[in-house]
Amino acid sequence: MKIAVIVDSASDYYNQDIQLEGLYAIPLQIIEGEEAHLESVEISNDQVNNLMIREKELKTSLPVLGMIEDLFKNIKEDGYDQVFAVPITTGISGTLDAMRSAALFTDMRFDSFDCFTAMHIELDCAIAARKLFDKGYNVEIVKQRLSDAVSNSDTYIIPNDLAHLARGGRLSPMAAKLGGLLKIKPILHLNKDTEGIIDPFAKVRTMTKAIDTVIDDMENAGVDETYTLTLVDVNAPEELEKTEAKLKERFPNTPITVTQLISTVSVHVGIGSIAIQYMKNIDLS
Repeated sequence: MKIAVIVDSASDYYNQDIQLEGLYAIPLQIIEGEEAHLESVEISNDQVNNLMIREKELKTSLPVLGMIEDLFKNIKEDGYDQVFAVPITTGISGTLDAMRSAALFTDMRFDSFDCFTAMHIELDCAIAARKLFDKGYNVEIVKQRLSDAVSNSDTYIIPNDLAHLARGGRLSPMAAKLGGLLKIKPILHLNKDTEGIIDPFAKVRTMTKAIDTVIDDMENAGVDETYTLTLVDVNAPEELEKTEAKLKERFPNTPITVTQLISTVSVHVGIGSIAIQYMKNIDLS
């Protein structure tokens, strides 16, 4: 059984230099008015950020079904018998259902793994799956290895602009105004326990306190050198630099990836946001 692995653009795949045979990707969509752009293919993170700075109303959408079907046909032509998908979590996107539909249409064997988030946890799970399949492991063992790691992971998102959440319909205008006056910083998170749904984690008064609260929780969770960290921002370079320094001080032996927040998420949380992920290293032995 020859198995292909597929991710979507929410994993940040298109912004990484990944050369791994048998690992495929499909872009989600960024919607501006009546115009749709393929994330990280036709529109970059910087371009999306610039649109948000201009307060353009943006939305996201799952990949074009026809593109998924074409990709699955190409995968079959490349000699693969099955697709193993690691998409953006079902808690915030219907991408997995679209992939299942495409598999049925193209008569392709299909299985999947829900990473309960997006960004680099999604990407790391997909890369690990590809490497484990190449070593000869079957789907059940691969899913167990991924599950063991994802069960020890979390994604924290700290929006900076409550008004942006209100414009996107995720917060009432009154709550946004009150929160702004009180300088409240909500901390959101998603993981296996939330089933990939973005839930409130805490509310604090400043971004500094929010970052410190997240780092304390990570330390309490046992994050050490056997984990990997991801730190991302939405056009907040100064806050990113300060946060990176704190993470390196508290977790000096833990690898940290620092980059931009993928547009699929940044569109919903706004300019100035910070997000941090941790995950236990996946057993590749």
